[in-house]
Amino acid sequence: MSFDAIGRPPVAVIVPSRDRPEKLDRCLGSLRGALRDGDELVVVDSASIAADAVAAAAQRHGARLVRCELPGVDRARNAGWRTVQHDIVLFTDDDVTVDPAWADAFVECFATHPEAAFVTGWIGAMGEPDARFTVALKTDEQPVVLDSTTRGVLGHSASLAVRRDVLEKIRGFDESMGAGSRFRASPEVDLFDRIFAIGRTGRFEPSARAWHESWRGTGEVIRLHYGYGVGAGARMAKLLRTDRQRLRVVAAENLWSWGVVTLWEHVWRLRWRATVVDLNRIRGFVVGFTRGIRASVVDGHFV
Repeated sequence: MSFDAIGRPPVAVIVPSRDRPEKLDRCLGSLRGALRDGDELVVVDSASIAADAVAAAAQRHGARLVRCELPGVDRARNAGWRTVQHDIVLFTDDDVTVDPAWADAFVECFATHPEAAFVTGWIGAMGEPDARFTVALKTDEQPVVLDSTTRGVLGHSASLAVRRDVLEKIRGFDESMGAGSRFRASPEVDLFDRIFAIGRTGRFEPSARAWHESWRGTGEVIRLHYGYGVGAGARMAKLLRTDRQRLRVVAAENLWSWGVVTLWEHVWRLRWRATVVDLNRIRGFVVGFTRGIRASVVDGHFV
C-alpha cells in the first residue's frame, strides 16, 4: 500500500530529551523531513538542568514542548503520548536520526498488518563507530512477526511505533524501567512483554530506518552495560511473578548467552575491556533481580 496519492493517517512522534540540546537539534531536523502536515511532534524535557536550551531546540523545529520535573525516560514517554491526539504513536531518542520515509514505513506496516499492536524499526550505527561501543542496534533485513515466543533483539524504543489504544490498555511504559529510573534499562522489552501478555503481537519492519549515534567512550559503555544488567534482572524478576511462559523464552539468553557465554569467550580471547563490560552487566543483573523480586508489581508495573 502506498500513501503518496491518498495521503496517510497522521502520527504523533515523542522525543524524550535531557540536557542534550545539540543531539536533540539534529534529531528534530531529521524528523521534520519525515513528517507531514497534521503530524504531531512532541519533545518531552526530562528534568533538564539547561531547560532553556532544550526548549529552544524544540521551538526551532516547531515541536510542542512538555516538561517533566522528575527524570526518567519512561516517565517522559508516558507524559508525551498522553498529550497527543493521533492513533499511532512513534517514539525515538534524541541521539537518533531517521530516514525521510521512517514515519510512512511504520504507518504502511500497520495498514498492511492491522493485527499488529506495535512495530519496531531498523536501527544502524551513525557514521563509522567503534563496533565495541555501539548500542541499541537492529539491522536485520527481513520483516518478521514478534510474539511471545520470539527470542533475541525485538527492537528498541529508539525506533518504535505503538497503537495508542494499546498504550492505554497496558498503562503505557513502566516508569520504574529505563534510563533515569530505579531499574535503569529494559523499557521497551518490558513493554513488549506486557503487550504479549494481553494476547497481542508486533512486527519488525526494516524499511523504517533510523541511525543511532555511538558517542559513548569506554567508561560510559561500562556504566551503560551495568544498567542494562540491572534492567534485565528486574525484568526477569517481574516475569517470574507475571508471565512464566515468557520468562522461559527469554531467561536463557539473558542469563546464559548474554552473560556467561560471552564472558567466557572474551576471557578466552583476552579481550579485557569486553570482559569488564560483561562482568559489570552480570553484576548489574544480580542487583536488578534482587531489587526487582522485592518490589511490588501491580497490573504489570513495578510500584
